[in-house]
Amino acid sequence: MTISQYLTQRSKEICADNECTDDEHNCESYAYITKDGNLLDVCASDYFQGSSEPVAAIPLPWNGTQEELDDEIAEQTYDE
Repeated sequence: MTISQYLTQRSKEICADNECTDDEHNCESYAYITKDGNLLDVCASDYFQGSSEPVAAIPLPWNGTQEELDDEIAEQTYDE
């Protein structure tokens, strides 16, 4: 299972727990992923412990492809 597939599945669970609808999401959760693609945590921003390396904060629900996820991670962790 790719990270993208996992996040799609986890998004459905989180949305169910938070009674989200197609029109309104109450979950306010993010997937925190390192530049090299390691998933650190899936939680609300208030609960993320942080990291010593650049991290992408991917808003959930996620329903994109692995390629789209990789592009988003690269964009958020880009070093100039």
